[in-house]
Amino acid sequence: MELSLQEENDVFELGKKLGYLPYMIKRYTKILGEKGTEEMIKFNETKLPQTIRLNSIRNPYENTENILLNKGIKLVKDSELPESRTIIKSPHPIGATPEYLNGYYMLQGKNSIFPSRILNPQEDELVGDFAAAPGAKTTHLAQLMNNKGAIIAIDISANRCRSLKSNLSRMGVNNTIVLQIDARKAKDLHFQFDKILLDAPCSGSGVIISDQTRKNSKTMEDILKYHDYQVSLLSAALNVLKPDGELVYCTCSLEPEENELVISEILKKTDTELTQIELRAKPGLTQFLDMDLNKELTKTRRLYPHETNGEGFFIAKLVKNDE
Repeated sequence: MELSLQEENDVFELGKKLGYLPYMIKRYTKILGEKGTEEMIKFNETKLPQTIRLNSIRNPYENTENILLNKGIKLVKDSELPESRTIIKSPHPIGATPEYLNGYYMLQGKNSIFPSRILNPQEDELVGDFAAAPGAKTTHLAQLMNNKGAIIAIDISANRCRSLKSNLSRMGVNNTIVLQIDARKAKDLHFQFDKILLDAPCSGSGVIISDQTRKNSKTMEDILKYHDYQVSLLSAALNVLKPDGELVYCTCSLEPEENELVISEILKKTDTELTQIELRAKPGLTQFLDMDLNKELTKTRRLYPHETNGEGFFIAKLVKNDE
């Protein structure tokens, strides 16, 4: 979308005023246009309401809701996610109640709940969660599996693995094994997974509304390094996925290099296909700058903060073809 000189100057001035690195505004105008970019960066100056994911492993949803209601905590159900609640009012810090400490719920942004649901793990499956810590999605996977089957949760960081184990214990999860390894070496475990969730480390440009430092803490060089790391992680994950197995790849980044360009590279080098994601969100990009990308990328989804009233996400679902 072409901008007039005045429009471009206006949105760049606004971006500069709000603390964004210039390259970010330049690319956002290519993706969203001037109006969409302005809406998004203004939205990032607001504050998201707190959301929680109720944990049926510990307590039925209705019971937890009633307990919180009796404490004066007002909740609103999400129409798309039965386990998600928005906190409208709370006289208590929502992360310090006895119910939180007992694992009745997890503090979790609503858009980050979608990847586990899209993966749709089953009770009899072996599921991998790569780059799993601190465990919001791991515990959600266990919940969706009714604490049955098995999850192998992998993270490279010892400190983050401690947080992961703590959250698994608090949320009552007992179908999960935590392994502190580099997920790029997953083949050394000699597992073949039915399904894998890869919430890849990323630049985090989708979570600026929650972390303002992300406006200027990552350069293009950083993004290209993330791209290479993400491709290697995704390649390693697909290598240990069973034929006909399913993998959900997601990031909290808006950068095409970390999203569509990762998937595009994987589609070229592996025998995998994208599956259509049924989610009310924008389709993935098939054009960026001077690049024409795989048309199948329209099956992926982009969740923009200002359009979804949540943190930004990219989600793709891949199926490994039968060998």
